[in-house]
Amino acid sequence: MVVVGLAAAALAGRVLFDSSDELLTAADTLTSVRVGWVVAAVLVEVLSYAARGAASAVVLRRAGGGVGPITLGAATLAGDAAAYCLPFGFAASGVVMIGVLRRRQVGAALAGWMFAVSSVCYVAAITVLTIIAVQIPGSDDPVPGLQAVSVGLLGGLALVGGGYALLRRPAVRHRLARALPGVRLPLAPRRPLGPDGRSERHRFGLILLAARARISTGASTLRARLSGWAGQLRTVRLTPTAGLATFALMMVSWVADVAVLVLAFLALSTTPPWTGLLLAYCAGQIAASLPVTPGGIGVVEGSITLALVAFGGAETITLAAVLLYRLIAYWGCIPAGGLAWLVLRVTSRVPARLAVGTHPDPVATGVAEAESTS
Repeated sequence: MVVVGLAAAALAGRVLFDSSDELLTAADTLTSVRVGWVVAAVLVEVLSYAARGAASAVVLRRAGGGVGPITLGAATLAGDAAAYCLPFGFAASGVVMIGVLRRRQVGAALAGWMFAVSSVCYVAAITVLTIIAVQIPGSDDPVPGLQAVSVGLLGGLALVGGGYALLRRPAVRHRLARALPGVRLPLAPRRPLGPDGRSERHRFGLILLAARARISTGASTLRARLSGWAGQLRTVRLTPTAGLATFALMMVSWVADVAVLVLAFLALSTTPPWTGLLLAYCAGQIAASLPVTPGGIGVVEGSITLALVAFGGAETITLAAVLLYRLIAYWGCIPAGGLAWLVLRVTSRVPARLAVGTHPDPVATGVAEAESTS
């Protein structure tokens, strides 16, 4: 992972070096920035993370979790800071979020479920926003292929949501349980090694017994763990109202982030090209999801700038505004997220090892019972 990160950082450095002249000109433009608009942009970016934290809190509340939106917003910021430092940062963001919840006595299965549902709503919101953005310029396909990708992604998310709703039906779960009964792991039959190999057969038998015991213990542990997770998830049900509220809050988060880009233009005493603003933003966010450079550095700036210039924006001032936006929404989030992670670690109510002892985790309890019986 370190090698991948260094390679991605080198690629990002190369991208920045190739555009050094344009960046220097834009940086000179940033010297005349209006501080009041920058402060407003920072506050709006905080609102964006607060909306994401509130959305995650809505999902977690359906699972019986008592973590508040402020904590979840800070955890989201910390997760994004980790994601921005790695080319495949989505997994790092999930690890940070689940770690924060585990330290606050939320089970691993429920924490993972919350992160998955919140992520689906987050992607669904930007997908809908992209479909809307494509319609604003009025042309058939202003960014080739973007509308098709958005519609396909939205269809995939709809299938995921429909599948989840279908699996919540007791009749469907009963049929699946009958169609997929438990399967025991087969063991290799004992075969003789020769007429004079009694000692070897004896040793082979001991090895086979030890392997069988380990497989049995591992299978029992896995069954107990899966049973514990299933037991936790059976108590969770995301109602349509909660789902819509989560989606709406995620949409607020995205719109607030778009507003940061608008305020970046206003901070430079210029007006953004409104016709292509939302489309350029959505194209940049899709480009950021590609694991080319950490946080899409270089790729996002280039894609948003090119799209805005194509819709009539002046090249130098547009690049300066995009850089200011990225300074707030990307570079500023890395130290802020690191600080948020430290605060969350310090303010954990109970360490993870003590939390398990105080409130027994059904997963851990099932594992202990399985090991004692085996």
